[in-house]
Amino acid sequence: MVTLNVLTTTQSLSFIMRHHASVARFGDGEIDLIAGASIPYQDYDPTLAARLRTLLETPSTPQLLICMPDVFHDTERYNQFAQDFWQAHVTHYEKLYQEIQWAPVYGSTFISRPYIDLLDKTPATAAFRQLKQLWAHRDVLLVEGATSRSGVGNDLFADAQTITRIICPAKNAYAKLEVIEAAIRTYGQDKLVIVMLGPTAKLIAADLSQIGMQIIDLGHIDSEYEWYQMGATTKVKLPHKHTAEFNYDTDITYETNQDYDNQIIKRIQ
Repeated sequence: MVTLNVLTTTQSLSFIMRHHASVARFGDGEIDLIAGASIPYQDYDPTLAARLRTLLETPSTPQLLICMPDVFHDTERYNQFAQDFWQAHVTHYEKLYQEIQWAPVYGSTFISRPYIDLLDKTPATAAFRQLKQLWAHRDVLLVEGATSRSGVGNDLFADAQTITRIICPAKNAYAKLEVIEAAIRTYGQDKLVIVMLGPTAKLIAADLSQIGMQIIDLGHIDSEYEWYQMGATTKVKLPHKHTAEFNYDTDITYETNQDYDNQIIKRIQ
């Protein structure tokens, strides 16, 4: 089994804060795509897959932190479901994992998943506090899918100076990559840009970090925060917006929220 050197959540967040680094987080979905499979919210595309693999094999810099799941040692800190899932995932893709030219060190993908999969959930409080420091008193541009509604109904981004949003397709956002990146260049100057767009977010972080923008790929953080606030011990479906792992976005009843509507500065269909 491949053993990767992955920083802890605390170390990863400290690195991002210290360097104002952009972030590209890889998970099982990106590995699926690299291996040639589609995932629920992104159809397989060979160009996307090739770009993801190249990025995954690129060493991190103070400008861009590449992240992987911290599941390659000491997995007893996770619940049984998470342990079984990641063991099956790594076993299924063992050949691919052996072929990839891994970088010396990765940040932790779980900076946006600091709660539900842990056996001992008490560190989540400190993790969320540290995470919120990234956007405290800053102007924030959220770039997300149409069903995400990140921060709606909770105080996740309450410490931000201002919040604006670009709403993108909830599925196959890669088809609109150039349009999304152009919109971020227009509306994201001098802002912290937080992107929740699955595999597409990784390319956005890689591309726009090169022109000095700080792009943090932070998908699923909203679901984790909701679960944390309700003290959930299993993944509960949220009725009014996208929920992590409930990837087909069925049975969502959208609630009218004037603040959310007012924050939207562009919609990309």
